[in-house]
Amino acid sequence: MLRSRWVPRLLLGAGALALSAAIVSISVGTGGPKVIKLQGGDRVQALLGGIEEDGADLGPPDAPVTISVFNDLQCSTCDDYEVHTVDPLIEEYARTGKARFEFRNYSLGQAETTKAAYAAVAAGQQDREWQFVELFFRNQDAAPANTVSEEFLNDLGNSITDLDLNTWRKDMESPEVKARVEADAQLAADYRLRVSGPSVVVEGPGGTRVLQDAPSQQDVEDAVPAVGS
Repeated sequence: MLRSRWVPRLLLGAGALALSAAIVSISVGTGGPKVIKLQGGDRVQALLGGIEEDGADLGPPDAPVTISVFNDLQCSTCDDYEVHTVDPLIEEYARTGKARFEFRNYSLGQAETTKAAYAAVAAGQQDREWQFVELFFRNQDAAPANTVSEEFLNDLGNSITDLDLNTWRKDMESPEVKARVEADAQLAADYRLRVSGPSVVVEGPGGTRVLQDAPSQQDVEDAVPAVGS
């Protein structure tokens, strides 16, 4: 992954064409114009654009099946799972209206996740949690030693279209956001999820399937019809 860094203004001349594929240039929210080298902005927009989003939910609220993804933003290996397993499932089920997704912040014990989780849930207060999550995972290496600095969070926030940065920063400290983060942890405990990898819970009128230890795309695809009938 490419590491986040400021692009000097002097490079925006002759080098602009060479850098254009890797640079996300965005003027967003109340933060003003900014040029940030973040990976995957176009892909995130293509993945999520046009899909209904409400807080932690992605996809139609009346979908017959709910797919809850329990993942850790600061887990050093969980980015690959999100990009290579969860994202294709979003295309297959959320975009087609067959299922609704939920993102649940779940610490896998590799790093302190509170700050990242609060930032993600705060973005969800403006229906941008999935955008934050997807950008975070694609740029995880930009947070040195898996620590989350204010600068890194601000770079991510500035990259999300229509995110009001002042409101987002205030929401990170709000009781509502804290309660949601704690509720995610409690739900994981209720399901008795292991900390050996991301988990996925698939629920529908036909029951609930709890899939642990980084279940494959095929595992989830097999569970959807099993609980959907």
